[in-house]
Amino acid sequence: MRAPTGILLPESVLSSPWFMVLALIVAFNTIIYLGLTMSKLIPMPRQFHPSRVRQWLDTLGANVEQDPTQVAIPVPRAPESLEPHEDLRRRIARRDIPQAFGLFGIVIILITAASFLTVRNVGVVYHLIELGVGVAYLILASVTGRRHFRAITVMWTWAIANTVVVVMLCGEALVLDSQFPLAYALIAMTAFAPVTLARRPALISAAVMLAALVYASFRAEGIQDLRLIAAGLSALLVSGALLRLRLVGIDALADERARSLALATTDLLTGTLTRNGLLTLVPPIAGTAERSEQRVCVIYVDIDNVTRANQEYGIHYGDDVIKAVATAIEQSVRLGDLIARWEGDRFVVLGVGDRPDAAALKARIEESVRLTGVNLGKWPTTVSVGTAAGSPRDTTFEALLAQATTAPAPSSP
Repeated sequence: MRAPTGILLPESVLSSPWFMVLALIVAFNTIIYLGLTMSKLIPMPRQFHPSRVRQWLDTLGANVEQDPTQVAIPVPRAPESLEPHEDLRRRIARRDIPQAFGLFGIVIILITAASFLTVRNVGVVYHLIELGVGVAYLILASVTGRRHFRAITVMWTWAIANTVVVVMLCGEALVLDSQFPLAYALIAMTAFAPVTLARRPALISAAVMLAALVYASFRAEGIQDLRLIAAGLSALLVSGALLRLRLVGIDALADERARSLALATTDLLTGTLTRNGLLTLVPPIAGTAERSEQRVCVIYVDIDNVTRANQEYGIHYGDDVIKAVATAIEQSVRLGDLIARWEGDRFVVLGVGDRPDAAALKARIEESVRLTGVNLGKWPTTVSVGTAAGSPRDTTFEALLAQATTAPAPSSP
C-alpha cells in the first residue's frame, strides 16, 4: 500500500499547478520578510561622535571632562566633492539608484515567476537563485537609501549588481542551451549606465557584461550569435549615449544652480556678500572662533548723507560712492574678514579676533575713498564706524551687531 504524500492535503492537491503557484508566492513572501529582517538587524557603519567616545571612556572608569566646544558647535555634513558638477551628480545618484534597485527588483521577481510557470527544464534551485537576486535588489533599495552611504559606494553597488544580473542571465542561457534569456540581458545592458551617473563603474561593468554575452552567445544553442553580439554592442552604445546626455543635463543644471547661488549671495553693485550670504556664514565663523578660543568681531559701517548725495549729484554718483566705500572697507579690514552690504548704504564686516579701533578704521576708510577720486569737485564722503567683539560662547552675532550699531565712531565735522 502506498503511503500518503501529504498530512493535511491529498496528493492531487499538492501536485496541482495552482498549489505550486501558491507555494511560490508563500516562499517569495517568506524570503522578503527574512531579507527585510536581516537588513534591520545587520549593524550599519556610523560616525563616532565625541560624545560616544566619552561615554565609552566613562564606562571604562576614565574621568573625561566634557568639552563644551564639541557639544555647542554642530558639525555640518560636508559635500562629497567640492566640484559643483560632481557634487550634483552624486546627490542625484543617491536619490535615483535606490529607486532603481526597487524597480529592477520587482521586475526580476515578476520575470522569475513567469519563467517558473512557463519553463519546465530549469531546476527549482535556479529559479530560487533568481528570486533571491530580486529580493536582494529590494533589500539594496532599502539599504542604499540610508543617508550615511557615500554616493560613490552606491554607484559601484548599482554597477556591480547589474553586472551580476547579466552574468546570471548568461548562465541561464547556458543551462537552457538557448539564447532566449540573453534578450533580458540586453535590456539590463541598455538601462544600467544612465542610472550609474559615473563613467568608470559604467565602463568596467560594460566590459564584463559584453564578455559574458559573447561567451554565452557562442556556447548556447542558436543561430543568432553575431546578431546578439552586435545587439550587445548597440545596447552598450545606447546606454553610454544616454549616460552622456544625462551628465550634460546635470552639468548644465549645476552651472545654473551656481549662478543662482552667486546672485543670491553676492551684491551686484559692490561685489560683496549680501545680507543673507553673510548670515549663512555666521555659524562656521562662530565655530572656528570657538574651536580656536578666539573672539568674533563685528564691524558696522554706515555711509553718511548718501541721500543728500543722490539728490545733489544724481543716483549714479551715490552708487559710485557706495562702490568706493566697499572697496575701501576691503582694503582697510583684515585679510579673511567677510564683508556684506547689509542694506542700502550700510555694511557689516564679520571676522575672527579682537575688534579694531573704530576711529582709526574710520580714518583709513575715508582716506581710501578720497584717494579714489570719486569725490573730486564734490563734498567728501564720510562714514560712521562701530565695532564690537565677544566670545561666541557668551554672545550672539545679533547682540554684537546691535552693540556695534549703537556705538559708532563719530563722523568728521
